[in-house]
Amino acid sequence: MSFTTRCPACGTTFRIVADQLKISEGWVRCGHCADVFDATLYLEPWSPDAPAAAGDAPLPAPSVPQPQLTAASDPDEDELVTRPPLPLPDELREAAPEDADFGSELQRFAAAKAAADASVAAAKAPSNPPGAAPAAVPHDEATDVQEPDAVPGFVRQARQRAFWQSPGVRIGLSLLVLLLGVLLAAQWALHERDRIAAWRPDLKPLLEQVCAPLGCRVGAVRNIEAIVIDSSALVRRLGNFHSFDLVLKNTSDTPLALPALELSLTDTRDQVISRRVFLPEEWPDAPEVLPAQGSLTVSFRLSLSVGEATPMAGYRALVFYP
Repeated sequence: MSFTTRCPACGTTFRIVADQLKISEGWVRCGHCADVFDATLYLEPWSPDAPAAAGDAPLPAPSVPQPQLTAASDPDEDELVTRPPLPLPDELREAAPEDADFGSELQRFAAAKAAADASVAAAKAPSNPPGAAPAAVPHDEATDVQEPDAVPGFVRQARQRAFWQSPGVRIGLSLLVLLLGVLLAAQWALHERDRIAAWRPDLKPLLEQVCAPLGCRVGAVRNIEAIVIDSSALVRRLGNFHSFDLVLKNTSDTPLALPALELSLTDTRDQVISRRVFLPEEWPDAPEVLPAQGSLTVSFRLSLSVGEATPMAGYRALVFYP
């Protein structure tokens, strides 16, 4: 059975047979404009007496070789050629009855595709009745509301730059930076309050007022690296009574807080057999601070009771801030 198909690009009508459509699954190339299209979409039954459809190019006269379609997948032919369909082999000719309805299947396929396209077009059509006017949109909403994706990227960047460069935003950022700087300076002053009070004694009352609600206190500067033990001696006086004499030296230019003292007794293997810590308030006649570049001599009176199984052979002294 023969059919006619029409090139959608130039409108030329061609006569085609089902075997030609089988070659490339319906895709063909127009011999007039070389456009490749699906011939099954424009398929119509061919009748020798049927007139040419309106808008279609007339078929060529019999004296002129009639152009025919070439399968789009044929790499050896760049032009449309006129050739009769090839005869089927004997083994395929016996199976021809199975393909006898191929033309009707093409027609059903074209009709089903046309119905599907019509349903898609109906679904995309507006829901308003044909005679009803579209719903009115307020002018403000129509002009001001825009989809975020509809705004170009360079426009968004320009708006962001304009926002951050506006006077109000700059003033607000400047005030925020100033406030953060003040808070940072206050935190540093609170942490270094002892050094500030030693450097500027006139600021000590102000620092004490600030520390009162915060539960902190202003004291002497602590710098254990600047305090060294200049000399020490543990001497037995009578029985278990001993005296421990200690000389501390402050090597810095700032008065320092008095540290705590740890005294450890050791045996012959230098193992600690007893340890005692003396806090600054337990020192006899000790001042609150060590003077700058000064020294302090302290004498402790101790009563040591050590068993005979672990005789005392030495001691170790260490100062630290608790």
